[in-house]
Amino acid sequence: MLEKIDEVKYLSVENSYRYRQIMRFFFNKYEQAEYWLYKEDVFDALKDVIVPYSIIECERDLQFLVENKSLVYLQDVQNINTLDDFRYHNFRYQMTDQAVIIERMTIQLEQIEVKITNLEPRLFERINSLIRELVNVYDMSEEKIYEVWTDLNNDFVNLNEEYQDFLKKFHEARTEELLQSTIFLEFKNSMVNYLSNFVSSYIKSSKVIKSNLLKLDEDKVSFLMKKLLDYQKKIPGISPQFNYDKLNSINYGKYLSIKKWFVSSGNLCEGDRLLNVTEGVITKISKYANSLMELHGNMINRKEEYKHICHLFDSCTNLEEANVLSQSIFGIINTLHYKGNSNINTDLLVRSYEVEPIIIDVNSNVRDYKVKKESVVLKDKSEEKIKLMQKKMEAERREREELKCLINKAPIMLTGSIDLSVLERRYVLDLIDKYHGSGSKENKFGYEYLVETLPDECVINSPDGKFVLEGKKISILVGEDK
Repeated sequence: MLEKIDEVKYLSVENSYRYRQIMRFFFNKYEQAEYWLYKEDVFDALKDVIVPYSIIECERDLQFLVENKSLVYLQDVQNINTLDDFRYHNFRYQMTDQAVIIERMTIQLEQIEVKITNLEPRLFERINSLIRELVNVYDMSEEKIYEVWTDLNNDFVNLNEEYQDFLKKFHEARTEELLQSTIFLEFKNSMVNYLSNFVSSYIKSSKVIKSNLLKLDEDKVSFLMKKLLDYQKKIPGISPQFNYDKLNSINYGKYLSIKKWFVSSGNLCEGDRLLNVTEGVITKISKYANSLMELHGNMINRKEEYKHICHLFDSCTNLEEANVLSQSIFGIINTLHYKGNSNINTDLLVRSYEVEPIIIDVNSNVRDYKVKKESVVLKDKSEEKIKLMQKKMEAERREREELKCLINKAPIMLTGSIDLSVLERRYVLDLIDKYHGSGSKENKFGYEYLVETLPDECVINSPDGKFVLEGKKISILVGEDK
């Protein structure tokens, strides 16, 4: 999994527009069972599509695809008529197996936008029929078991993919916009009926499928897995080093997935989750439809109101009277707009009168106006400061006493294994770090000191860890020693 996949390199490099057309040409020929192609075949097919394009560029592109394992080539020694044919490598090219899979993937990616998802209620009936056959697994041949098992997994995969793709559409932004438009009212009933048929088919078949799955006890499942593995071992083309244990675990995992889909084990099974999600979608569709219908009905009912408002404006004697009427009906014209984030869920279709108001505190922009500030009483913290200062001085005094004891033992020999406190270890290492020859002074007491290097290694054992350094002798020059 950590290796690079060179076969997909042609999809995202600089000349990918040429490489992709070459690979698509090879793939189309591959589907027509025409596997080996000459460079002249590729050039003749693409010279009118890629302009300008030369045979040398075509050969260079084919060489790139060969180097990145998308194509393989073979020199055609049967159709060589001249020395130049042999000298200039009359190659034939073919797609690798990996390139075929990758090209199929690109076609699926190109068609993903136009993919039509379809919920088939008949899938439940077919799955139930196939599981019912597997209940009698003892009476079936290996070939029949494998056939039923393959059909069951194909239908199960289709069921999963189709319902997930279909329901995913209802969480896209475009679908949300469609559900809130009046166009949606035209196909609302057909959509609800479509989903309801799918749900009713699941409810109708799920109990029967569950009972049939429970009839497959552990002995039958073990027998089923054994027969599947025996049949798959007989399939030609599988290498001797093939991992059959992994294949068996995959088969058993597929069985467990089918069982978990229909049989609950404490939590909701996947089928019940599907039922809840689908019912939620139906509720959502109905809610949007009802809101749109209510809005559409309100627009019709307000037609008479708008006529009455027009008569009121027509009866106004002057413009000032019309402005007063306008403010009473439509609100104040000159308003202030505030931009910001709202806590209101705007996805809900509700009446404006039902929305709770948002209260925002704003400050005046008038310079003469000042916001009244609350007076704050200052507290006397002199006692706290004195206590903190005393505590700090006491800590410094203890540190000086501890370091004074270390200095009195001078010289400080750092050889072998010695024990030092954290404070002593920091003091000693600070002396070594800041030593710059004769005349160096330490910071705590102002003493001059000398540091000599010893041949032995030193291990300082401190509460915060062990420190290994080369041996040192630290001489503190106090009084006459100076």
